[in-house]
This record gives sequence, structure tokens and C-alpha cells, in this order.
Amino acid sequence: MAANAIIQTIALGSPQWTPLGGKSTVAQVTLIADPENAGNINLRFRQGVLAEWPPGAAVPFESVDLAELEVQGNAGHALLIAGFAPGRKPRGRTAGDGSDILYLMQGIPSGGGQIEGGGEIGEG
Repeated sequence: MAANAIIQTIALGSPQWTPLGGKSTVAQVTLIADPENAGNINLRFRQGVLAEWPPGAAVPFESVDLAELEVQGNAGHALLIAGFAPGRKPRGRTAGDGSDILYLMQGIPSGGGQIEGGGEIGEG
């Protein structure tokens, strides 16, 4: 099963905290505070201490459960979520021992290797 793309904008403006996911979804995402926000937005993980994000702030997250992240901001503020949630068998390199491991680009060794589907990664 291929990875599932996640592209979502959350419009803020309520004093209540808004979870980034309605159900448990572990994903690789980048959260981007809209550069047009008039001020900071607040983000917190597992209802912990809040972090203030200025307009335009962009932070990548790996293997985070979106249901455990919450955001809050003034009317007119927004947060963009862009990333993917791997399916049961994500496509990408395998470890060569039959186990399925997804390697991000920075994790691919320069010496090449086998990719899922039988192709080769070229020499770097």
C-alpha cells in the first residue's frame, strides 16, 4: 500500500485547542504557520506546555501522532499540514533481509543498494 498524502489547512480563531487529527494518525509532516498570520499561534503536544510559533515558522516532524498535537490562534490565523502517513507496506528501500524499512533521502547510503521492486540505486 502506498503512502497517504496529508495536505490540510486549519483555520483558527477559537479560544479552544484544535487537534490536528480527529483519530490517531502517525505521520511524517511539516507544520507551517501561515506567513500572513498577524501574530503567533500556539502549539502543544499531549496537552503539555505550549510553544508560540511566529508567522512563517515551518517545522518538520517524524513519526508524530497528529491526534496528540493541538493548535490555537486568533481569528484569521491558519496552520498548514503537509506530509504523508505510510500505509501498511510503504514503498521505498528495504533492509535486504525481508523487513520493510522506509528510508528518507538523507538515510540512503551513497554506495547504492537494492530498492523494493528489484531496481538498483545508482552509485552516489
